[in-house]
Amino acid sequence: MNSEKLTGKVAVVTGGARGIGAAIAARLAADGAAVVVNYAKSAKEAEAVADGIRKAGGRASARKADMSDPAQAKALIEAAFKEFGRLDILVNNAGRADFAPLEAVDGAHVKAQFDLNVNGPIFATQAAAARFSKEGGRVINVSSVVATGAFAGASVYSASKAALEGLTRAWAAELGPKGVTVNAVAPGPVETDMLNSVMNKEMKEARAALTPLGRLGVPADIADAVAFLASNDSRWVTGQTIQTAGGMRS
Repeated sequence: MNSEKLTGKVAVVTGGARGIGAAIAARLAADGAAVVVNYAKSAKEAEAVADGIRKAGGRASARKADMSDPAQAKALIEAAFKEFGRLDILVNNAGRADFAPLEAVDGAHVKAQFDLNVNGPIFATQAAAARFSKEGGRVINVSSVVATGAFAGASVYSASKAALEGLTRAWAAELGPKGVTVNAVAPGPVETDMLNSVMNKEMKEARAALTPLGRLGVPADIADAVAFLASNDSRWVTGQTIQTAGGMRS
């Protein structure tokens, strides 16, 4: 462990087995938090993330829950609270990005993305808010630049992330009196398996060219921003969406 900013805190990171989620889990643990690494299907990867944290001297466990199911989302929070005796930080990272032109959008396409990208954070945050201590808590939602950008073929994904940013602002107002801050980070393209599933090499190079810093993001870029929002350094920041996209604009 290399920091004490989050010592004594407990964090739940949904979708924490791979990519951005795994980087967030590792960074929060490096800052001293005990971390529950959530996964839906990637059990081996989630256990590896948790094991890496433990080997580095931290506390962590991997827990399965399909965050698109309200009952499982709530159960994850209760399990984390029972295991570690408290809850301080919730990172709503689990999500999916399914692209399709408007004429190809159907009910299943809409439901799958809204169930995970919107309903999951709603019910996880509802459960977490009831378990945060009198000291307050931190909710960090992982959005995307598509929430405010114009990306053809991403209408439903964009709408789901815009909804998440709307929830961020509303929850900040609602939970603020309880000492809970609620913020979001909005990554641009980040080198992950998800990105590779929707962009080829040429597409990624084109996106990198739109970034003033001249590259795509890496998971640690996002994890560092989340760590700031999880810490006391962000105590006067709430209801905000921080663009973590290297200055890229659509």
